[in-house]
Amino acid sequence: MLHSGLKYSKDNLSLASINEKEYSLLSDYIVKKCGIYIPAEKTYIFETRLSKYLVDLDVNSFEELYSYIIKKNDPLFNQKIINSITTNETKWFRDEAPWKVLEETILPYLIGEITSGRKKRVRIWSAAASTGQEIYSTAMCIDNYLSKNSVKGVNFDNFEFFATDISSQVLETAKKGRYDKISIMRGLNEEYKDKYFIRNGSVWTIDPKISNAVKFMHFNLLDSFKEFGLFDVIFCRYVLIYFPEAVKIQIVEKIRDSLCDNGVLFTGNYALYDLFENKFDADYYGNLTYYTKREGVKK
Repeated sequence: MLHSGLKYSKDNLSLASINEKEYSLLSDYIVKKCGIYIPAEKTYIFETRLSKYLVDLDVNSFEELYSYIIKKNDPLFNQKIINSITTNETKWFRDEAPWKVLEETILPYLIGEITSGRKKRVRIWSAAASTGQEIYSTAMCIDNYLSKNSVKGVNFDNFEFFATDISSQVLETAKKGRYDKISIMRGLNEEYKDKYFIRNGSVWTIDPKISNAVKFMHFNLLDSFKEFGLFDVIFCRYVLIYFPEAVKIQIVEKIRDSLCDNGVLFTGNYALYDLFENKFDADYYGNLTYYTKREGVKK
């Protein structure tokens, strides 16, 4: 617990802890702003990620920090808080299976739709893009598939890549397409690294063909999706687990409305079929469960 009147500095910041009232205030604020729920057993997330603001603002407690946030209502500072709270774990081709499904099942179908004239453009959305690895993995996978299979009548320009995240900080990294030696090693094989990256010292920069194909946008999943139109594939992976049940249901409804008929949703390497029943068909690839929107399925 925090003690009244205790001043925090860089030297004694490790003493900072959050009490029940402060947890409730900050937790409710975060849910309201971005839908993310931090359970009580994870109060350390507030302590470890927000304690620096006690020093920066010269305040004595998390309750005073909360009061500052509410009274100031500064959009830039509010975004800093969201950036600090959000978890941005990512890697190249995370879990591998979604891109296997893409190559073996989804791309042949979508390419057939293009060559038949039923579809002019394929649209793919990474709804929690983090620092860009997911959407760039997808773009590289598609470009590599088209070139290796010498696909006729379809080229990389037939694919549109869209990526969003609630954290403005990670999006800045994603837009640059520049990665250090630790980031580049996480999930990226030598073939893709050699083909799609240029190394300059300890920095790897992704091929402009790939980075220029992606449109990045700061976006809150609590907001309306309608302006984005329809997508053939949506990646919303390892995101829904952070939301309360009611918010999960709302987001799933919006995702369904944002998918074309037969559109595919990837949610992560776990089954959430209770959220998708009567809205999607569950499909399986090894341990992966993914979801397909079927034409005429009732909401």
